[in-house]
Amino acid sequence: MEEIKILFFVIGTFFGINQSNIIAEKATVTVDPEAKTITVLQENLISIIQNESDSLNVMNELEKITQPNYPWSSEFANFSKKEKCFFISEDTQTLNLKLTLTYTTANDLKTFGINKNSDGKFSMTNFPKAHTKSTDGILSERYWNFEANKPFTFTEEPLTEMPEKYRKFQMNLLPYWKSIKR
Repeated sequence: MEEIKILFFVIGTFFGINQSNIIAEKATVTVDPEAKTITVLQENLISIIQNESDSLNVMNELEKITQPNYPWSSEFANFSKKEKCFFISEDTQTLNLKLTLTYTTANDLKTFGINKNSDGKFSMTNFPKAHTKSTDGILSERYWNFEANKPFTFTEEPLTEMPEKYRKFQMNLLPYWKSIKR
């Protein structure tokens, strides 16, 4: 299996930020092999903010990545189209991000740790702490497997088991985003 390079719920990894402070409580990933697109919907962007320095780092990172021309990670050089859209949730309580990328060949999905297995199905490693779920895939041993000729979707909710000592420092990033957009 391919090394996992991109974590679907760590926002900065898409923009080449190695020590990203911004994460999504939930990420829904849809791969459409016919359209050759991968869409990542990241819901409820948050950060762990314990002090003013953390707050400033988060604000700085958010301000950078929300810029329309902020560069994507070099991992996505082969993707012909890359779009990002930050938006407020329907209940107006959280900040979300939708990323849509168009790839050329199935090989491009290796950037996401998704490749084709010996049965010709898309496959990716299951990380129990990511709480990955899918109605389109089959979890067998350590891998999720998906049909290669039709769209598939999976979700990850990595903060499900966040220790309480960090949970109290969890900050919703919507107020930060609103202050940047003024």
